[in-house]
This record gives sequence, C-alpha cells and structure tokens, in this order.
Amino acid sequence: MSFSLKKTFSAFAALLSLIVFSSVFSSQKSEDNDLISSLTFFASFDHGLDADISSGDSLLYMAPSWSDRENAVIFTGDTDHLEIREAAGRYNNALWIENSYTPVYFYRGKLNMPYFRQDWSGTVSFWLRLDPDEDLFDGFSDPIQITTRAWNDGALFVDFTDAPPRVFRFAFFPDREVWDPDMREWDDVPIDERPMIDLEEHPFSSDEWTHIAFTFQNFNTSQENGVVSGYVNGRYAGSITDREKTFTWVPEEIKIWLGYNYRGYFDELAIFNRALTSEEIELIYSLENGISDLLN
Repeated sequence: MSFSLKKTFSAFAALLSLIVFSSVFSSQKSEDNDLISSLTFFASFDHGLDADISSGDSLLYMAPSWSDRENAVIFTGDTDHLEIREAAGRYNNALWIENSYTPVYFYRGKLNMPYFRQDWSGTVSFWLRLDPDEDLFDGFSDPIQITTRAWNDGALFVDFTDAPPRVFRFAFFPDREVWDPDMREWDDVPIDERPMIDLEEHPFSSDEWTHIAFTFQNFNTSQENGVVSGYVNGRYAGSITDREKTFTWVPEEIKIWLGYNYRGYFDELAIFNRALTSEEIELIYSLENGISDLLN
C-alpha cells in the first residue's frame, strides 16, 4: 500500500471513529435531555433541605401529626428527628431520619408530583441506606408515601413490614372504593388482591446504599389497564397489571411524606412526569454523580 493510500485510509478510519463517537454521544445526550425535561422535582440534600428543582413549592414542612397536618410550618432544621449529614450520602450529603409517628415531614405535592385526572403516569426514584431488621422502630415503616388521604385510599408508597424479618413492599392503592368497595379489614383481604409488590429478599444494608424506583402508567383511565412496576438497584423487581388505578386527588392536598416511623438515610429524591423505561431506571442507578450528572 502506498504512503498516500495509507494516509487516505487512516484519515477515513479517523473520520469513521468520529462519526460513531458523535452518534453515541448524541444518542446519550438526547436520552439525558429526555430525562431532564421529565424531571419535576429533585432534592439532593447537598445544599440543604429545600428541593434543588421543583415545579411547585420547594420547601420542606413539619406538622405535629398526620391528623394535624393542616397546622404545618416550614421546617427549619430545629429537631433531632431529621438532619442533613455531610459526606454521608450516596452522593455528597444525605438526609438522616430518626423519627417515629410524630412529628411528620412533607413536601407539598402540587405540581411537584404531577397529577392528571385522565391518563396519568409517572416515576419516583430515591436511595436508602439502613438495615431494616436492626435499625427500624417497631411497627410499619414508610420511607416515602404520596397521598392526599390515607395509606389505603389513593396512595403511592414503599414500606417495610412491622417486625423482623422485614419484608419490603411497593404499594399502589387507588381510591378505596375502587380496589376495596366492601371496606374489608386488612387481614381479610387476600394477598393476591392487595395492590402491593412484596420482596422478602432484598439487599438493604447499613453499609451499602440501595436504589429504589417505581413507575406507573395508565392511571385514571377507568379501565383495568393500570401498570405499576418496582425496581431495586436498577433491576426490575415486579409489576402489578390489569387493574383499574383511579386516584381522585385534589392537587392542593397532595403531600410527599418522608420518614414516617423510619430510621435510616435517605438521598436523591427525584420525581418524573412519565413512566421511565427500564433502561432509563438503570441509567439513573449507574450515574457516577447521581442526578446532578444529568443537570450538569
């Protein structure tokens, strides 16, 4: 091969590599932009308690109790139950929660947790660090719950069962009259009728962070086509399908409750206005610097 031909071939190879790199980079950039444009709420806890990004109110509130939530005030950090701990997070700082049933803490959900009366979908993502069997108080523990009324009447949440060995559960309770019109006692509801995904085997540890995400779609369609899925450390953990998922929320009453009877770390709360794909969930889990990578 002549020198001239070698030079031409090398130039062609370099150009081809640049085209491939540019294509991959553009594809990744497009995916990142799709995630950013879908993000409605993000609290990294790296700069305090206020949300880094919020479509609504960015402030954290405290109320004396669940039933007395109308008397909430802006939380200023003056309590032993909840605090920012520097360099303790999955990324940078983290929220430490050591709280029983009172007081209660929440972000206001209007716009932050996008709600649509028809054809509603979304995603919630966050990180936890705790040993459930060693760290939690007695009773059921809800690291996060999003609702306007009660845990069994229009609520999205994850929880740990009330005693060791703790089971971790994803819960998606539509209006009570939809999923349980007979208003049965909880123990009388057959397991397969409960709108929950139970995980007896889970990776939670006081030494390692665990990423949790759940997605939902086809809510408020009046059809039995609702789909909800849970993910642990970027991997699919289970779904509930073919059920009616009607949530009649009043947007002004939506609360994003944190740390209800919970003791452990909490980090990187993110809410999206659509059901992310499994590939997008895995991407969030694998980000080197968390959601901040996308924002930067």
